Amino acid sequence: MTITLLPVTGLPEIAAGDDLATLIAQAIHLQDGDIVVITSKVVSKALGLGVLTHDRQALVLEQSTAVVAERATATGVTRIVASSSGPVMTGAGIDASNSEELLVLPPDPDAAADDLRTALQAATGVHLAVVLSDTSGRPWRAGLSDFALGSSGLQRLDDLRGLADTHGRDLAVTVRNLADEIASAADLVKGKIERVPVAVVRGSASLLTDEPQPSLVRTGPTDWFALGRHEAVRAALGVTPGSPDAEAVGLPAVGEEPVAERLQRAVRAAAHGQPPVAVQVDEQSLELAADDPVALGRVWARIEVALAGERLTCSAQQLGPQRVRITVRT
Repeated sequence: MTITLLPVTGLPEIAAGDDLATLIAQAIHLQDGDIVVITSKVVSKALGLGVLTHDRQALVLEQSTAVVAERATATGVTRIVASSSGPVMTGAGIDASNSEELLVLPPDPDAAADDLRTALQAATGVHLAVVLSDTSGRPWRAGLSDFALGSSGLQRLDDLRGLADTHGRDLAVTVRNLADEIASAADLVKGKIERVPVAVVRGSASLLTDEPQPSLVRTGPTDWFALGRHEAVRAALGVTPGSPDAEAVGLPAVGEEPVAERLQRAVRAAAHGQPPVAVQVDEQSLELAADDPVALGRVWARIEVALAGERLTCSAQQLGPQRVRITVRT
């Protein structure tokens, strides 16, 4: 099989209301079996999904269904969220590059791909597929790569489970994500700096299909990474990620932080929603006191959990039925 990647050059700056199908059809001669990969931001521009606001953080939360992780930075707060459009992305996929507005993702990326495919096929008379691509990082991997935010007319997955490998052993977990592979390959010939938002993948006509395709977003029991480490611990303590409570408790920073700051944050998380307990904190230890031994024990246990969420270990010394000293070990 020979696959050819063709950048679609010469497209004008896209504005709200532009006819993307006509512009693409005029810029390149499309053939049966082509896969048109288009940056989702261009689709957002054509759909008029630009937002003029100075509060990007509020817009991120507005365009999210859940916060996966959040960190304080020198310029504000960076959040990894489950976007309203489906995938987990940094900042809900909101983009300001090459635009005067903040562009949000199409609310239904597959429907947007369907619409563009229908219009392209009507304009060209050829049978093709469409992929809306976007850029994202991946856990454990440096850098960014493109993935399929939405698609139409394309086989998304190639399930090889149950087939034999070259040694005769059955494959148990191999399901290739063809849509993401197509999106990533196309990005080799397009890009923000070059202002080439569209590419054509030619030579993979066998992947075209009109059959319904499964979602590529893992949810529920199949999602092993629904929360970051800090966020999972804090959520268990009743501090919901992305909430005012989370900001009141304090967000962990991207870089290294003093032990005393992490200790104070753990105390605030542990005390959230609990009966009052007297807490005296110094650089690397704290003392708890309460008339109610049950309340004391409850906050004591919560503080040890919160400290573990801050990657801090501790030892505890009971000073009496109503007092405890907890010392952080570094």
